[in-house]
Parts: sequence; C-alpha cells; structure tokens
Amino acid sequence: MNIKPFPETGCIHALTLPLPGMQDLICSNMYVLGTGPVTLIDSAPKFQGSLSTVQRQLADIGFSWADVERIVITHGHIDHFGLVGQIRSQAGHEIPCYIHEEDRWRLGSDHLKSGMWSEESDLFAAMAGMPAKEVELMKRRSHFFKNLCDPVDDALIMRDKDTFTGEGYELTVIHTPGHSPGCCCLYESVQQVLFSGDHLIKHITPNPFHEIYRSRLRDKSYQSLRVYLESLDRIEGIAARYVFPGHGEHIEDLGGLISGYREHHRERTETLGALLKNGPQQLYGLVGEIFPHIGAGEASLAVSEILVHLEILMNEGRAVLSDDGPPALYAAS
Repeated sequence: MNIKPFPETGCIHALTLPLPGMQDLICSNMYVLGTGPVTLIDSAPKFQGSLSTVQRQLADIGFSWADVERIVITHGHIDHFGLVGQIRSQAGHEIPCYIHEEDRWRLGSDHLKSGMWSEESDLFAAMAGMPAKEVELMKRRSHFFKNLCDPVDDALIMRDKDTFTGEGYELTVIHTPGHSPGCCCLYESVQQVLFSGDHLIKHITPNPFHEIYRSRLRDKSYQSLRVYLESLDRIEGIAARYVFPGHGEHIEDLGGLISGYREHHRERTETLGALLKNGPQQLYGLVGEIFPHIGAGEASLAVSEILVHLEILMNEGRAVLSDDGPPALYAAS
C-alpha cells in the first residue's frame, strides 16, 4: 500500500519506517516537532537499518539526533520505543524520555529480559483453552519482539493534561487508555494536530488488548474495550485538522473514523452474543467463528479481542462466566 505524503504543518515533520513482516501495520511513524531543538514523538522498532533509514529522513529536514531535546512515547509497545537507546547514544547528550505511568514498566529491563512472558501469560493461555502449539507460537513471537528494542529504565512520568512546549508548538497529553492502560494521545494546539499513537489508525481498527499482566494494574477491574470506548469520547470533539497516527496514513475525518470504530465494536459484540446462544463456549473455540482467516501465530490477538467483547456482554447482563475452568466457559445469560 502506498502512503500519501503527510500534509505540511508548520514545524511538524513525519518520519516513516516500513515494517517487514508486519504488513497489517504498513509502517511505523515518528514525528519531529519544533525548529530546533526538537521534540520526538515515538521511535520505531529496532530492525537492522532502522536507525539509518529515519536518520536520513531527519537530515532531509535539517536536523540530527543532537537536535533532539526530549522523546515522548505514546504507549509502551516495542514498535513505539524501539530505537530510543540508539538515538540517545547518537545524540551525544542526555535526552529525557517520557511515558504515562501506567505503561512505564513495559520499557524496563525486568520485563524485556523475561522475553515479555510470565506466569500470568501461561495462566491466560490455559484460561483461554489455547492448544500447546499456539502457546509455543506466542512464546516465540514474544521472545522475538524483545530483540526489537533496548530497555529504557529511566523513563520519566507524564500525566493527563501535562504539556510540552517549544518554538512553534505546544503539546498537551490526553490519557486515552484502551489499546494499553497507559496509551496517550498528544494534541498540538498551534497547528491543530492530534498525534494518536495506536488509539486511532486509519486502515485498521486498533486492538484494545486484554491486559494479561493484571498484577501491574492500579485498577484491578480494568477492562480495555470499555475504557477504549470511553477514551474515544474524550477526543471526539477535539478541533483537529489532522490526526497523525502511529502507523499508516494521516486522518482528516476524526468524527467519521470514531463513528466507524463504534459501529465495528457494536457489531462484533452482537455477533458474539448470538454465538453464545448456541451453548457455553471456550475463548479459543470462538476464534474460527469470529476470525475465519486468521494468520499463524495470531490466535492470541484474536482471543484477546474476543474476551474484551465478552466483558461488554457481561457488563450488560447478557453473558456470564459459567465455568472458570481452565479452560473458562462463557454462556448467554
């Protein structure tokens, strides 16, 4: 898919990196704000050659890594902080790195050296009724992804409504949990640009991941789809000329995209509700019904999305956990 050029927006520039093996995401987007020194929003994953690819684009707009004064990370997934360590090494000076407190632990050495796999991951797989071969694929995928980033153990905390300012821009943090508990959008008020990370993406519906690491959550009752839909409400009325996402093309119709997301999730919830009327169901047993063309190694993503929709049905009194297993069984109420 060919990406349209990002619109010219004052002192805001996009750096894009193709993502080999991740065709559904198309590319990873980084953003440079300011006239120097500059703020960097997100950093791409650490594939071979990634740093030099984005460095050439940075040079084309007249900057080097030495001009970066801060890095702001929209959320703690590796394709949004992968190059931070290398950028810092190249800069020749300290660069503070900011992320929401709910996602800070994802950047740390302890999480990454474990291969991003834990006892909680095993318990989730068993609860979902996932076959051993799928669990092994999940583990391999997890261990592979940890190689696409360096840990950031000294990240600083940013919170909702915090601001970052520089010559020609003013960024405000908007906490928009759902895709992850610490997911944030950033609104630039001068040019009226919303940086959406993975909260909004033009060509796909972002996945509100079920949070496996429950012990890390402040709110133990956290439900990702519920809070994701609430987060859409927070940004729907923002006066944004453009939305610059973490992947793919820029967005011009913010309201239309959000309306489409809501309809998508409503239809998926209804589909699941209808399937439960056929009798109690395991999570993994529903994958083929909801995602008939799912690729190898993606069952865990499918299971995650099915569970967050089941949580909506249970909130509405339309489904129940009929047997906590493992594997768990869900039924129409």
